[in-house]
Formats: sequence, C-alpha cells, structure tokens
Amino acid sequence: MWRVCTRCCVNTAQDTRITPSPCGWLIPICAGVPVDHVAARADRIVLVLPSLERGGGERVLLQLAGLFLTAGREVHVVTLIGGGALRSLVPAGVTLHELIDGGDPPKGLALAWKAYPRLISLVRKTKPHAVLSTMTGTNLLAVLACKRARVRIRLVLREAASLVNAKGFLKRQAMRWLYGLADGIVAVSAGVAQDLRKLGLPHDRIHVIRNPVDVERLRYLAEVGPSLSRHVDESYVATLGRLAEQKDHATLLHAYAASALRASHRLVIVGEGEEHEKLLWLVKELGLTDRVEFTGAMDNPYHVLANAKLHVLSSRWEGYPNVLLEALALGVPVVSTDCPHGPREILDDGRYGRLVPVADCAILARAMDAELKQPASGVDAVLATHRPQVVASRYLALLDGGVGEEQS
Repeated sequence: MWRVCTRCCVNTAQDTRITPSPCGWLIPICAGVPVDHVAARADRIVLVLPSLERGGGERVLLQLAGLFLTAGREVHVVTLIGGGALRSLVPAGVTLHELIDGGDPPKGLALAWKAYPRLISLVRKTKPHAVLSTMTGTNLLAVLACKRARVRIRLVLREAASLVNAKGFLKRQAMRWLYGLADGIVAVSAGVAQDLRKLGLPHDRIHVIRNPVDVERLRYLAEVGPSLSRHVDESYVATLGRLAEQKDHATLLHAYAASALRASHRLVIVGEGEEHEKLLWLVKELGLTDRVEFTGAMDNPYHVLANAKLHVLSSRWEGYPNVLLEALALGVPVVSTDCPHGPREILDDGRYGRLVPVADCAILARAMDAELKQPASGVDAVLATHRPQVVASRYLALLDGGVGEEQS
C-alpha cells in the first residue's frame, strides 16, 4: 500500500517510520492505518457557538478565530442566535453566519429544532475541513448536524463546564453517545477532562487545552474601558460574573459583611442575571446598601477590574474561570473558592492566590482580609502557559488531525 501527502500529492511507500514528503510535511506511515487518518491541514474552519452574548466561551472562540485567520486559515463563525454584545469583536476577515434572528429567539429544544436544518445546510454549503464547537448544548447539535450533512469533516468539541451543569440523565446520556462520535474533545481543565472520562468517552480523544489570555490586549482594554459611575476615588473589591446560582454571590455578600475590608473598601459586582433581585434584597438585609454597587453587564469591564484592589470568585462550580487569569494579568490579587474545576489549577494549589472552601463565608472573609494585606506574587509563570499563540497552535494541531496537547 501507498500513502499520499495531501499537500504535494507525492506517494510514499508504506513503512513504520515518519517520512517527510518533498514539501517538508511529515507523514505518519504505519501499517494498517487508513488514509483518512493521516493528518491533513484544515484550511477552512467553522467555529460554532450559541450566540455572541457576553461570556467567557464566546470571547475565547472569537480570539481563536482571529488567531486561526492569522495562521492563514479561512475562518467562519456560526452563531445559533444572531446579534449580541460581542458581535463587534468578530475579527475582520472572518465570515459570520447567524442562523436565527436575535430579536425574539426560541429557547432550549425549540431553538435546537429551528437551528438544526440551517446548520446542516450551512455545513454542506461551506464544506469545512474542520468544525470546532463550544458549549454543551451547541456541541450536541453540532455533532448531529455534521453527521447529517454527510460531508467529510474533522469535528472537535470544546467542553468548558463541569458535569454539575449537566444534571439531567438524558443530557448525560446524549453526551456519552454524541461526544463519542467527535474526532476530538477539548477539555479546558484537567478537572473537566476527568468529568468527561467519567462519562465513558474514549480517553485518547480527550485533550486538555487551557484558555488563552492576551495580556497586552487586556491592558489596552483596561486603559480605554469605562470607569465606575460613582465613588471613583474610593477603594473597592470586585467580582465579575453572571448573577446566577453557580457564582454564589450570596456567600460573597455574607463574607464581605463579616470582613474588615467592609469599612475600607466597597464591593463592586459586575454582571447581570436571574439572581439580581434576590441579591438586592440580601444587600438590604445585611445593611450594605451604601457599600455594594451593581454595575450590570459591561462590554468592557477591564478598567473596573484593573482598578480593583482585589478580585473574588465565589463560585460553586466552574470549568476554567478566565477571570482569575485576567485579574492576575492586570496585577489584581485574587481569592477564589476551591470549586470544581479550574481555580486550583490556575492558582497552582494556592501559590498565586488564596483558595477557600465552597460556600464558607467565614473563611472567605478571612482570606479576603489576608490577601489584601499580603498578596501573592510571581504570576508571570502561570500567564506564560496561556499565551494565545501557544493555545491556538494546539487547537490547530488538533483540527489538522494531530494531537493538540497531552491526552488526559
């Protein structure tokens, strides 16, 4: 049998070595390995995500889109729902496809039902060499659509959430079945990879690739971003995240009320969500009305973050919270719950910021006070491992058919 380099079409005799073709591209040549399994460059890549509303996963994929474009790839971004606050961040040169109008979109299964045939049609039309999808629900839809499109595609799924997010039996069963059909699965942390293994997914398809952090861009955004609307000269502690059960702002409010910094620092909460009214009532109950500020969601929260004296993450669970890395990149000390998954990996077991038990307001209060007095240092090492070019190269290796990083 013979093997063909898909870039220069030079036949190479079957062997047990790795042989370079005349174009310089290494071709793995092994007995019994079908031609389809030989890595080929993905020159046309489609990225699929639910929307361009504010969110860490959305920002990561847009950043990757720009990096893939810089690497000479043709890049398409597909959103199930059109519009969104991050739409303006789609890099020039990337083709944007919006499957459903963002005015009053359906939700849940109704959204999937409406988007499914449109995604199939788009895949058939664009004929991508590789598809990268993110977010659990969108991943499940992408698998179904790509298989139904009957176009030869390398399909990679990015999973950023703990299995706590997939509480239902049916959802977990769907993940077991459909994720197993993908060519590769990116876990954003070792903890998420462990969750995926528990589903019984093939270990050799799970790859840990952590999120990129562009330090220079963050510092630029911090310079041009909006300031707080009031009390601009007063010191404050900040937290950035959706006002949702996962983020457990209630524990943070109780900890802040019990801490010494209540007298010297305000608490600024950046974000919006279904817990807003409940948290407003708790602020009143704790007598913190004049000490806590809710800013709502911000397209560019980095000026607010950069000027905080401390950032606190009080989450009950995560996948890999980029906000901790962003705070460290901007020189802001951090305190985080030791929740599944990500904070312990990012902070190197507490080396770069204090870790506290989940939902323990007393310990969190003490940690906040202590971190303000003696913040951690030496964060350059952890930031270096998240450089965008390094992360993008690992994704491209996986999309091209190789190994993006050490399998987990």
